[in-house]
Amino acid sequence: MLRLQIPEKLASDLKKASETLLFSDSSVRIFSHHDADGISAASIVAKALIREDVQFHLSIVSGVRDEVIEKIEKENDSLILFLDMGSGDIERLDALGKDIIVLDHHSPKEYQGKVLEINSHRYGIDGTSEASGSTMAFLLSLAINPSNSDLAYLSLSGSTGDRQHVGGFKGINKRVAELGESEGTIEGKKSLNLRNTSLKDALAGSTDPFFREISGRADRAEELIKSMKIDPEKRVSELTEEEEKRLGSVLLIRLLKQGCRADVVDELITWRYLSRKMGIYVSEIADLMEATSKKDPGIGVSMGIGDEGSLYRAKEMHEEYHSELMKALLTLEKNGAREMEHIQWFWTYGEEVGSAQAGIGMQYLLNQEKAVFALTDIDDSLKISARGTKYLVSKGLNLTEVCREAAAKVGGNGGGHNIASGCTIPAKERKDFLKIADEMVGRQLK
Repeated sequence: MLRLQIPEKLASDLKKASETLLFSDSSVRIFSHHDADGISAASIVAKALIREDVQFHLSIVSGVRDEVIEKIEKENDSLILFLDMGSGDIERLDALGKDIIVLDHHSPKEYQGKVLEINSHRYGIDGTSEASGSTMAFLLSLAINPSNSDLAYLSLSGSTGDRQHVGGFKGINKRVAELGESEGTIEGKKSLNLRNTSLKDALAGSTDPFFREISGRADRAEELIKSMKIDPEKRVSELTEEEEKRLGSVLLIRLLKQGCRADVVDELITWRYLSRKMGIYVSEIADLMEATSKKDPGIGVSMGIGDEGSLYRAKEMHEEYHSELMKALLTLEKNGAREMEHIQWFWTYGEEVGSAQAGIGMQYLLNQEKAVFALTDIDDSLKISARGTKYLVSKGLNLTEVCREAAAKVGGNGGGHNIASGCTIPAKERKDFLKIADEMVGRQLK
């Protein structure tokens, strides 16, 4: 079996964490983040613990909020595991005085305490592009039992959900893909980044990539395909090499005309990994996980563990979610964003699709020179999703700092990655937050 090469200190800490979980005298309390990455991470750890007959209680949550802290204090669990979150709230967790393990990949804080924090950044691994929360969970599962290597597809689905597949998997993620391929659980193939349905439905239903004047419009998608003398009812997988090349060239030109940057256009034809276990691509698993995260994340975890009924329900949820996301993107295509000097912002179509609307909008619809902030109004608060591009990050953009510091100045909180971050602030502080964020981004990009 191909072995994953990881830093010695990371291997040592993972071994310590695995032994703590395996030899616990009580049930393990697990909290994981409510996105595709967090649900994939939860599925991996849940499957690994089930195989070892270790009891656990799992909750999918939006973050280390007050209600999570209250739940921990009320339940009085002795061993608690956080997946895909926790590093941003490490002091708060430490103050609980409990046996806590954090597996994370978000930018960590300076910390020396009792919490066992296994964060990719602390071992020289870039948590933005080389390892996601599900990657860290997969490494833990291997420490628990090497036979859990068959869960590699879930590791990649989480990394894909966090868009770490863009430009091809790198670092630990790439080694996970190679491990899966060597064991025959994953099959990699370079192809058009479209769903394997009829060409007409694939183009009309494509949200990522999003094609202006084609996505969401079946008649125009069919017209475009027929103009290339290709049967619009033909499945994407049935295209000849010549047809795929011809279609790819036309779509590539459309993306360039939209103003998409080269690294985004390059993703039109990309490496895709098929999970032999589930019979679908890991990118499709990520989509299903993301869809369930908005309505019933327990379905996503059950699907990840292997329940076929949950897979069927997840597909239904995805169709509902996809429909809402397409409406949101068509609205953004029509209205665009409001531009300030250094940033741009818009009101989201709704909380369920807000972060995806921001990410896809940044890549395919909005000004590529300005980071975008998507605002969702929730009661007396604003939930904000911020997105940038690799190009802006290379110029100095760090949305983790912007969301964390700007939110704190107006009585909110936030964090994340340099290219993708988020925060929650009091609704009345919207103008002040945007002003502070605009000034911060301006200083970063000087």
